[in-house]
Parts: sequence; structure tokens; C-alpha cells
Amino acid sequence: MKNQSAFRLGLVGHPVSHSQSPQLFQRFFEDFGHTNARYELFDIPQIEQLQDFLAAQQLAEAPLVGFNVTVPHKVAIIPLLSSISVEAQAVGAVNTVLTKPEPTGIELHGYNTDVAGFDRSLKWLCEQTQQPCSNVVIIGNGGSAKSVKFVLEQQQIPYVVWHRNQCFSQQGMETNVSMHIEPNTLFVHTTPVGMWPNVEDCIDLSWIEIKGTHRLIDLVYNPAETQLMQHFLAAGAFAMNGKYMLEQQAIAAWTLFQSNLP
Repeated sequence: MKNQSAFRLGLVGHPVSHSQSPQLFQRFFEDFGHTNARYELFDIPQIEQLQDFLAAQQLAEAPLVGFNVTVPHKVAIIPLLSSISVEAQAVGAVNTVLTKPEPTGIELHGYNTDVAGFDRSLKWLCEQTQQPCSNVVIIGNGGSAKSVKFVLEQQQIPYVVWHRNQCFSQQGMETNVSMHIEPNTLFVHTTPVGMWPNVEDCIDLSWIEIKGTHRLIDLVYNPAETQLMQHFLAAGAFAMNGKYMLEQQAIAAWTLFQSNLP
């Protein structure tokens, strides 16, 4: 069945040209018969530019019913929201926003579907490696890392955070990263280092000797195989990119967007 109602979705962040979200959502549009739907990329370097951007969207022919949020705005957008879901509030980061036109302007309602995306990625990794996750080293401490922490805490999996050449315990105390690297440690890379177009970049690995039993989830998905993944794969370790998480969080976001369609 075809649905002729015109509407738009999009991605707000900087940069966004690397994103595969338009292809993902085009599949959703086709599967659900939305022939007049579009998913657009909105490169907004500063969060202060968002209000002017939204004001301009009110003049567009097709309504913007919602948008995804990527780096560097997942945390910075929170003060601009009219409401925030319990889960997003607990995580402290938002990656999905529904828009509600009001006489005073557009209200924004924030959610976090990265939680569902990482939760499903973690389950998939454990199934593929046939090894439960006993402890984690999170690389980076931005908005994506917050979702990873939330999932690990829900599952009572201990973790430390490696950020700017320092290691912090789950309680926020500085610690020695080598004390927390075990034979089956999972590493989760949450920064944009190595993302297209800077595909030759890689975090400094001088603090770790990669073992074949280690595992990596690199949340970067473009390129499909980052320099960091190549280091793990060369050591015989399991490594996956962020495409599966992207797909799973997009499915969760699409469910939210459908609830807000005209």
C-alpha cells in the first residue's frame, strides 16, 4: 500500500556527508510505501545554529517530522528540548528527536536509540564469538560512550574509560589501564577518529598489546574497516564496525518517527 503523505527526516551533526542513514531510511520508506518521503543530511557545525535551521524548515513544502542527531551535538542539544525520554535522560545523550509544531515555534522531544543499537550489537558479538562479555575498555567519553556505559551498567558488566591518555574507573577515579586488560577484554571505540574522510587516523595504541582473544567493537562504520580494526584483526582478534549498531538504532528510531507522521 502506498502512502502519499509527504514528509522529511534527516540527520543533524558535523560532519554528516559520510552518513549511510539516507540509504537505511530509504529502505524503510520503500518497505512501508512512503513514496513522498525523504531523508536529508543537515551539516550544522554549531548547536547554536539549530534554532535558525528549524525556523527555515517551517517554510519547507514537506514537514520535517524528526531527525537523528550525531556528533558533536548528542549532549549539546539537550537544553533545547521540550522533553526528554527517561532513557535518554539517564544516558545524558540524545540521538533521535521528534518535532512538534506549536504556535510559539517547533517543540523538540528527545530520545536515545543508541542504547538499543549497542545492546543488540553486544548480544550479536557474544553470539558470534561464543564468549560472554566479562569486562570492557571504552575508548572515548562523548555522547556515544554514554550509551555504551548505560548498557554495560544495566547488564552489570564492569568497565573503565580510556580518554585523552588517561584511564578512569567506573566510579570516575583515575586508574591504570593495564590493570583492567584481561585475556578476553572487549574494547569499544566510541570516538570519530578514523572516520571518513580521515581514514588513515587511528588512536594511539601504545598502552595495549592486542591479543588474539581480545575483541573490538568500533562504532565507526565508514570506512567498513578502520585502521583500529586492522590492528585487532592482524593480531587474530575479533573486530566489528558500527554498521550493525547503526542499523539497529535506526530501526528503533524509525519506530519513533512513525508515531509522529502527519
